Amino acid sequence: MNLSIPGINSTVPAILSLCLFSTTVYPTTVYPDSYEDCLNILLREGDDSLTLADIRQQCRINADPEPDDNIIEHRVQEEEETRDNRFTLTPHRPNYLLPLSYNKSPNIAPFEQNIKNFSSTEIKFQLSVKAPLAEGVFNGYGDIYVAYTNTSWWQAYNENSAPFRETNHEPEVFMVLPTDYQFFGFDMNMVAAGFTHQSNGRSGELSRSWNRLYAQFIFSKGNFVASIKPWWRIPEPEKEPGEENSSKGDDNPDIEKYMGYGELHLGYQIQEHNLGMMLRNNLRSDNKGAVQLDWSFPINRRFRGYIQYFNGYGESLIDYNDSANRLSVGVMLTDWL
Repeated sequence: MNLSIPGINSTVPAILSLCLFSTTVYPTTVYPDSYEDCLNILLREGDDSLTLADIRQQCRINADPEPDDNIIEHRVQEEEETRDNRFTLTPHRPNYLLPLSYNKSPNIAPFEQNIKNFSSTEIKFQLSVKAPLAEGVFNGYGDIYVAYTNTSWWQAYNENSAPFRETNHEPEVFMVLPTDYQFFGFDMNMVAAGFTHQSNGRSGELSRSWNRLYAQFIFSKGNFVASIKPWWRIPEPEKEPGEENSSKGDDNPDIEKYMGYGELHLGYQIQEHNLGMMLRNNLRSDNKGAVQLDWSFPINRRFRGYIQYFNGYGESLIDYNDSANRLSVGVMLTDWL
């Protein structure tokens, strides 16, 4: 069977088939219900090619969690295991590759003179890592991190030059404080506060950037996680007449009208499946905002399938004031949970 999408050359289906359907067959193992029992069995009887990380992953997927297990604690434990390894990059936000990303109503206006034969189908990907800068800054309590997130939209199926339509760079520095409080039956696992700069690295009329201070509160209950992240934009001076193409001044003075003043993230884990939702709203009478729905599921021991749906304003900086309606399909390397 030959599946094709208009404007996509023959190389892409081959790449997709390798990414999405390549699997490795491993020896069949009967997994017990207990995570600890699963670890013991694989350590004694597992294949010699399995690493310790492989064993942990197999048991997390195939064994039921203990009743008192907390999915936030699992992620924190995994990060601590890689923190001091110079050859391992710790994920910050999800890392993914979405080879098929279709936007029903693409924002063509900013690129009319730069991109010809604009394609509604793109490749979208995100790379996000972090590293500890200082640990135990308050008498052994609280850690400071630096992080970087790159999100790109690539016009790979454009018949001309296949340019990168937009790339958003977001370095940040933040402090994480673990907490042990309860609110209405939910555990407050941690509080974070930080500074983030986000820009698209362009100049002139295509330049977009803003700086923010934010706080983040993370709650969990069983397999459910909620993150509340309010922010405050650091003001920038307005551009003077004649400085429209200059790097001086504010490139997007009305961005809060579209991006709002914070985000709400919700996540739920059902066995091997992770469901997520992001909500934003400007809390104004004109009511502009965004929603993103996520579903990730296991494909093999290394990759997860990933379906992402976004509707609203601010998917990228160049589109902060234009509403997108995008459905994307691909693979995920690391998830929130």
